Amino acid sequence: MSPIYIRQATKNDLEQIMPIIDEAKKFLKEEGNPQWQSGYPDVETITADIDDGVAWVLIVDQKIAGYTAITDGPDPNYKKIDGKWENDLDPYVAIHRVAISDEYRGMHIYDDSVNILTNFSVFPAQIEKLADFAAVSPAQPKNTIVPNVDLNMF
Repeated sequence: MSPIYIRQATKNDLEQIMPIIDEAKKFLKEEGNPQWQSGYPDVETITADIDDGVAWVLIVDQKIAGYTAITDGPDPNYKKIDGKWENDLDPYVAIHRVAISDEYRGMHIYDDSVNILTNFSVFPAQIEKLADFAAVSPAQPKNTIVPNVDLNMF
């Protein structure tokens, strides 16, 4: 098997990224999740991610298998939330626009992605808190990773 790794995306990757985004939109729709059903994210969004240096691709068997955007806060999206953060002073990393190709969905091919994606040491308390935000979404999505386990969602 070829190495599995994550690398920064380039504009040359758009041709492979956009079908993965479209597959993710279709998957969300089939699951009854209204997220990503209005055209977002589109090629302009992904291009902006690449231009901003926050776009990352998952490589499996020497081809792009997944996409995400990782921003090193403060994230402007979180300035518009309805509510208040418990602590808005500590630095953080936000993971946006996570999509995996239908070919690899559910295969669990990339272990410990949070640690690798952020390039930080794993801090157990932070990983535990991350689970609280596993599905921040306009609607409560189904647990498609482990369907018979209830998750404590935000």
